[in-house]
Amino acid sequence: MLILRNPLLIAFEAVVTLKTTHAAAKELGVTQTAITQRIKALESELSMTLFLRSRRGMSLTDEGKALLQFCLGSRELEGQFQSRVQGENRQEVSLTIVGPTSAISTRIAENVESIYTRHPFLRLHLRSDDDSDIIELIRRGEADLGVVSPTIVPNEMDSKKLKPDRYLLVASAKWKGRALDKILKEERIIDFYESDLTTRNYLARFGFDSINQRERLFVNENEALIRYFISGLGFGTLTESVARPYLENGSIITLNRGQAMDAALALVWYPRPNRMSYFEELIRSVK
Repeated sequence: MLILRNPLLIAFEAVVTLKTTHAAAKELGVTQTAITQRIKALESELSMTLFLRSRRGMSLTDEGKALLQFCLGSRELEGQFQSRVQGENRQEVSLTIVGPTSAISTRIAENVESIYTRHPFLRLHLRSDDDSDIIELIRRGEADLGVVSPTIVPNEMDSKKLKPDRYLLVASAKWKGRALDKILKEERIIDFYESDLTTRNYLARFGFDSINQRERLFVNENEALIRYFISGLGFGTLTESVARPYLENGSIITLNRGQAMDAALALVWYPRPNRMSYFEELIRSVK
């Protein structure tokens, strides 16, 4: 069934109906921790307490009762909308995968492309996000799966090790033949944003961390970043999958003899007691 309501509100309704976070988690196919996190996130966003918690369970506050009336009204409107534009028998499922642009825009998009054809009812959304806390997005119900570093996978989530992102040091083809040490001393690093230390980490990995001291430039968009590399405004790192077409057409070159730095990745999601076949296939497809 197509769901138009906020996942946080869906968790709220489930707790109201079933009386406990445990029962709500079982009904929605997520962990109890996930339900608790979503209720906390909803209370934080609304700046109000929705439940009174005691040994006897959870009961609604006055604010919670008002919100429940809103939910009941929105559910009725949702049903009317679906009946009008889709018909009673059409069912769709919505899933969102969120991760860094370098992974989502290339390898993940390629991995899951065929799923759209095999499961036309599945509304699969790919979301590139280089700034947000991806684990928190999953906890809040804003995403179903995420691509993150294995070092930050929390105990309450399931995970799968992915192929590492392979980062290359690249620059304009106009610089072909220039000595690497001169490039590192004379040219600027261009990174995605200030907290992006990928190029710095690459240089440190290969013993060049003390050479480049110039102030960095930041371009938080792949196509613009590559355009700057091509024009010779600076150098930096790209994943192998992103860099490949530009290396093949000769507009950029690799530095440091094409040596790559691997960055480990993992796919994470909340455990689901009864995983549907399309969810299993989605997890298998992402590599």
